[in-house]
Amino acid sequence: MQQGPDGRARGARLPLHMLERPRLTEIFDRGHALTVVSGPAGGGKSVLLNQWAAVQDDRGIASVRLGFDESITNEHLMLGEILTQVVVQDLIADRDAARSALRGFDSVRDPSRELGRLLGDLRRTCVILIDNAERVDERSLLSRSVDLLEAAPLLRIVVATRRSTVIRTLQMLVSVDVCVIGPAHLFFTRDEACDVVERVSAQRLPPWALGDESALPLAARALGLTLATQRAPVEIAAVEVQGLADALMAGLIGVDAPPDFEEFLLRTSVPGGVTREIAQRLGWPDGGEEHLDRAELYGLGVWEPVDDGLAFVYTPMLREALVRRLDQRPTEAVAQVRRTVALWASEHGRHLEALTNAMKAKDYVLASRLGRKSWFILSRSNPQDVETLLRRENPLVLARHPLLGMLLALVLLRLGQRLRAFAYFQAAALSLRSRGADDDPVERFWMLSAKTLAERFAGQFRRSAMTADLVVQAFVAMDAEQHAECTGFAALLLSNCGLSYLQVGRISDAIEILELGMTIQVADTVMILEDGVVLRMPDDDGGWYHCAATLAGIYALRGRLSDARRVLDEIDDSDPPSAWRSEQFGVLEQIARAIIAVAALDLDEARLHTDSIAHHLGTTELWPYLVCVQSEIELRGGHPAEAARSLTHAVGRGVNSAVSDYGASMLTLAQAMTSLALGDEAAAHRSVTALPADDPSRRTIEAFTALLAHDDARSFASAEDAQSERDPDLDRFCLAAVTSAVAAARLGKNEASARAFSRAVAVMREESSCAPLALFGADVLREVRELCAPTEQDFLDSYLSRASDVCPFPALPPPVRLTSRELAVMRELRRTSSTEALAAALFVSPNTVKVQRRSAYRKLGASNREQALLRAAELGLLDE
Repeated sequence: MQQGPDGRARGARLPLHMLERPRLTEIFDRGHALTVVSGPAGGGKSVLLNQWAAVQDDRGIASVRLGFDESITNEHLMLGEILTQVVVQDLIADRDAARSALRGFDSVRDPSRELGRLLGDLRRTCVILIDNAERVDERSLLSRSVDLLEAAPLLRIVVATRRSTVIRTLQMLVSVDVCVIGPAHLFFTRDEACDVVERVSAQRLPPWALGDESALPLAARALGLTLATQRAPVEIAAVEVQGLADALMAGLIGVDAPPDFEEFLLRTSVPGGVTREIAQRLGWPDGGEEHLDRAELYGLGVWEPVDDGLAFVYTPMLREALVRRLDQRPTEAVAQVRRTVALWASEHGRHLEALTNAMKAKDYVLASRLGRKSWFILSRSNPQDVETLLRRENPLVLARHPLLGMLLALVLLRLGQRLRAFAYFQAAALSLRSRGADDDPVERFWMLSAKTLAERFAGQFRRSAMTADLVVQAFVAMDAEQHAECTGFAALLLSNCGLSYLQVGRISDAIEILELGMTIQVADTVMILEDGVVLRMPDDDGGWYHCAATLAGIYALRGRLSDARRVLDEIDDSDPPSAWRSEQFGVLEQIARAIIAVAALDLDEARLHTDSIAHHLGTTELWPYLVCVQSEIELRGGHPAEAARSLTHAVGRGVNSAVSDYGASMLTLAQAMTSLALGDEAAAHRSVTALPADDPSRRTIEAFTALLAHDDARSFASAEDAQSERDPDLDRFCLAAVTSAVAAARLGKNEASARAFSRAVAVMREESSCAPLALFGADVLREVRELCAPTEQDFLDSYLSRASDVCPFPALPPPVRLTSRELAVMRELRRTSSTEALAAALFVSPNTVKVQRRSAYRKLGASNREQALLRAAELGLLDE
């Protein structure tokens, strides 16, 4: 026994606050693949796991210890923490692959499979100990555990939970070597309980003092502490019947306890784990060292590793009692404690804990600022918890603090609840109208960005682009200090503006704002000053990557492949997590890489890129561009029917979200080209008539269609018009130029043909692309070869040497040509079928009308008025 400062006997410090229990640790030593420890709070589960894990390193067994708490709230985060600890301990043979996977693990679609793949390469036996499993879906967690065990032979898993293990759960585990430690095992024997009580109270108990009752470890500690402080006869059964934590609290304040020990326990019950740093902030200059030692001695919790050291975690039941007592105090006193904890938690990356404490402190201004800084992390890691937290508040709170409403909307979007999210977006957007220009510029920048996102998701693309203009204005108007405050998320919000500009075809504006976003690249950490407290917000350049991926995609969609390659090289040099590239952030990067592969005539490579993001169809507004690239790959591969099928399915009702005007124009061109590949000139004509008559893309398709029908004069005229655009889509420009060259060669305009082909080759050589040439048959290209300069001939010969002889576009029948009088008759036929009425309208005889009508019917391949009018309309002959 040790002597306290007052001469009283004190209990000897127990290893890990508990008597060693070999009868239980021996079960762990048997080596079962899965061990489930099930028992109530205070049953000693956490201590048992810590005890056993402490001796594994000496045996050559690595241990990964984690528990569900404020920082780990779902399975995805749990799997990520497992991978983190495995990488830190260097347990995986392929270190580079493990580190790369860790960087983007929160974006992985199937984290369980990815982790299983990595753990299959373990260097030595590893045990994963998962505590507090009752906070998640236990069946799902155990199912994931079974999957991991099957994938990793050197892995063992221990799960501790308060829930009872039911037969249905056990039936699910029959495929693995499983052992269950239940409440009956966790209860102390009488001798164990007596030993703990004596060690804690420093008093010898008579043999009959405890009777035959056994107890949970917390109850034994509570009894021992009560005996040590109050010296009152307390029966262990009575302690167990009443609230154990309340009984423990009642016995804490004894004659040998420091005066502020109770206050220390109450305040430090708010953070999820007590470090000396947070104890210092809460009022103990020495970090509460003496109090933490006393809490450890009495077994009130356990020390657990955290990112920056160790934290003392109270027994759950005790913490609940402490928080309950603290909340009975005046609101202002409790609010100050919670506000301090919120700032501390935000600084240490515990974003959910920070937001929760700010909300419980009723400090909605602080909650708004913390939510603004960590919205992206919260929406990806804790969406359901954030939704629950915010929906508990009075709706008036969200109305008065619209930024919190925006945060809830973003979380709902992450959960796939767009309709519910849009209502909160609208409410917050309306509040912007009542705010002046002198409001917080950073908050205005953030909220306008969210409004832009909401409008785009709702299919209001033009309004979204107009709001994006306001976002850019707000960003430009901020000073250096305000720019520094939003560094961690500015690039991501600017990329959002770039997407809005893309959807309305404002390509130059999109490129400008995305290049601005790429200048905001953060190396390690963003430092933000908050009321004298430095907040460190980790930044992994996700915003920079999204700007770069979006910019590469826009360049590729416009045929500017050299610029796209330059940006993609920058992305490769920055080495972003591989998981990002198949997440929504990476959609445009993969589209860019697919287009570049098509330009190099590597269709298999192009399919790999589109397949990696195909699962996003139906979940992103970028679907038209993905579908267009997919259809082009099928078309160039000689599968026009598959291309047509994918386009038809994608534009079907309810399959995808709304489409912007720019996206619709690209779909229109894809449908027209697919129709031409199927030999359906009428369908191609119907498609392009949806575009304005002066649209260069429409003129290009019309020129190409006329060339396939050997209508060379019309093809040449249309192709020349299509090349007059100031900032052209370079891929369409090259198609128009090659079409013009072929048509001119057929018309005997050799100089015009050479000039047009020279323009096309100059662009294709600059962009390292042969894609436009692959739309023409080899025999067609040879028609212009002899007219070109030697450098163009070399380029063409290089292409022909590796090109397929199969042209994806069949020749079309010659165009139908009606005389002016036949056209007049057909146009009048839309109004009436009477021969006499037609003759009167055209001032000719009925016999003349009959002759002209028969001639028109014969040319159109029609046998009656309805067929003739339909065919003429399909060919565009009835257009005025």
